[in-house]
Parts: sequence; structure tokens; C-alpha cells
Amino acid sequence: MNNLTAEELSVLNNLSRVLNPSVSLGAKLQEMIGVLGEEGTPVNAVAATGTLDITGVVIDGETVTINNPAVSGTDVYEFLADTAQTKTAASNIAVNITENTVKAFGTLTMDTQPTSGDTVTIGAKTYIFVPVGTANGVGEVSIGATLAGAQAALVAAINGTDGVNTAHTLVRAGAFSANASTITAIIGGTAGNVIATTETFTAGTNIFTAATLGSGADCTATNAITALVAAITASDTQGVGAVDGAGDTVVITADIAGAAGNNIVLVETMANATLDAAKLSGAVDGTIASGTKFLIDATYLYVCLDGNTVAEKNWRRISIGAAY
Repeated sequence: MNNLTAEELSVLNNLSRVLNPSVSLGAKLQEMIGVLGEEGTPVNAVAATGTLDITGVVIDGETVTINNPAVSGTDVYEFLADTAQTKTAASNIAVNITENTVKAFGTLTMDTQPTSGDTVTIGAKTYIFVPVGTANGVGEVSIGATLAGAQAALVAAINGTDGVNTAHTLVRAGAFSANASTITAIIGGTAGNVIATTETFTAGTNIFTAATLGSGADCTATNAITALVAAITASDTQGVGAVDGAGDTVVITADIAGAAGNNIVLVETMANATLDAAKLSGAVDGTIASGTKFLIDATYLYVCLDGNTVAEKNWRRISIGAAY
């Protein structure tokens, strides 16, 4: 029923104004009519996705890892809350949340020149004041010829600029102003609120405002999501993209559609986040077609005009509708 007679083919060929006998309009129409009879329900390719749900604050050092077995290497995104963006591994990709945190701080008042044996302890490190000219060992600070000299010596010792002490790993000290120095955590967040600040000055007015630093605040989920999406967009090597999803989520999607995307692995090391699965999922291979292709099922007529691969979305459909 789908075949044309030789006479019908001749008539259809004559409809073409091209005189080249290789141009066979009738044969082409016969081919099209024939393939319209093929039954099938083709699909377009679907890209794999995964969702990271961030339920609370994000802190320095937490990571999100993306690994595509089809691509070399691995992308490890590390949230960083210090100005220097200090990573735990050189190959990690920085996710800068420094400006979205508050660094803990405290104030040391030193309005009287210290005496030998006085101490200042910050975290686990203790500084001891010694006579002028004898501060040659780690942790030693000169009492100075004047109060100003002692103040400058202590700041230099904490910051590692005195030629004897290395910089404190947790804090930096600001220059004394009106006999007060602000001690600030290097890393933003509430972790700085537990850094001890104690002293054993002879002078009762030389004192810290509190036994620990305070007022540090962590990065919110919303700000962490913005930073992570930006980092993935700028630095991805694993063939994925990321967008800010509904609520406090990051939706990660394979760049190339098709079932291969279901192999992309996601890992998080975060106290307040969960992944919907260990791998991206939901990907579907597209129905392959070469050149022009027609398929039909009970509901639609499908057409692919220029071929389709497992990763493409070239199929179109027309509703068959009801009988009339």
C-alpha cells in the first residue's frame, strides 16, 4: 500500500523542474511514505543532574568533589574563609567565602610597661616578656625600653616579624592605638570564638577583654551557594555546570546529555549539607537517527530532520489528534 507504481513515480518525477535524472522526487516521496509506517517512540537525550542541599552554615575547609570517569583529574572545591585563601591541597579549587564570614577578635589593653616574667597566651602559644636585649628564643618578647617598645615587640612577635618568632597560626595582632591592640582570627567563622586569650601581667590594667576571642560568624547557606556556583562555573574541568536551585540547593548538571552522565560522582565533606545521590542521575540516551527519520506511535508522529546521536535532542513530534 505504501509503494508507488512506476507510472506514479514517473508523474512525481516530472513535478521536479530539475532535469538531472539523478534527482528522483518520486523515489524520495516513496521513501518518506515508507518510513512513516515505522512504529516507535523515540526520545531526546536528557542530561544527568544531582542536587546538593545545604541546610546550615558552611565553614572553612569543607569540600565538594566532582569526578567524571570519562575525564582526567578530579575537581575538589574547598570553601575558604581566610584572606590568603589557604588550601589544604594545592590542586583544590578555592571557593571564597571570606567576605561572607566575620572573623573573631578581642582586645588586649597594655597601658603599663610589662615586667620580666609577664606572659600573654593566645591559643596554645605563650609569649613571655624578658629583659631588653635577651629576647632571642621562641616565645620571648622584650619588655622594651619604654611602653611603646614593649607594645611594638609583642605585635612583632605575634605577627612573626621580629626575626625570632614565626607568625601565629591562628591570629594577627594590630598595632597598639591608645594602648590597645586588636587580636583577630585569621580564618573567619565561629571557630575563632574558642581561641584562648589570657595573660599574667603584674599590672592589673594590662588585660584582655575576654578569655577568648569572640563575635566570629560563619558563612550562611545562601552565600555559600552563590560562591560555589561561581567557582564551578569558572573552574569546572569535569564537564558539569551548576546553578542556584530551589531553596538552599545547588543543582549540578552534566554538560553533555546522555546516560554517560550518570557515572559522574559527587562527594561532600560538609557538616550541614547532603547530596541526593552519590552520582548524577536521570540521564537518558537519545534515540539514534541517520539523516531524515520518521516514527509513529498511537499519540504522535515523530520527525528527525538531520540525524540524532545519543547526546542530541533533534527529535520533534506532532500530535496525531482524533479522527474526523
